[in-house]
Amino acid sequence: MRFFLKYIELILTAAGLLVIAFFPSVISDDANLVASRAITASIVGVLHGIIFFVIRHRQRQVREETIREISQMLRDIVNNQLTIISLSASKDMAASNAIGRVQKATKAISGALESLSEESLYSWKRKYQASTLQEAK
Repeated sequence: MRFFLKYIELILTAAGLLVIAFFPSVISDDANLVASRAITASIVGVLHGIIFFVIRHRQRQVREETIREISQMLRDIVNNQLTIISLSASKDMAASNAIGRVQKATKAISGALESLSEESLYSWKRKYQASTLQEAK
């Protein structure tokens, strides 16, 4: 089953080509063979489109759910640590100037965690790939 799912596009394409090549020969005479193949190819094309749409839609749903779960996990871990830092800074009177900065940083990190998405991941990758390329020069 894993092999099938890994190569589903290729397997369905090969099956579609076999259907287009052989099915019209079985149901049609030589005079209508070209028309039968055209109709069969159209039906196979529509079925491929529907199947691939369903597969891609499901993959997108799984990916979005995974991103949501990772985001929740990160938010919980980071917010717990930020709370510890904030409480530690507020107990130290010498660090009273740092409390505002810690709270501001806490809000910035929480905001960044709230906005995690597939698009923000791509944006982050582009940003850091560009900076890595500049550093390499």
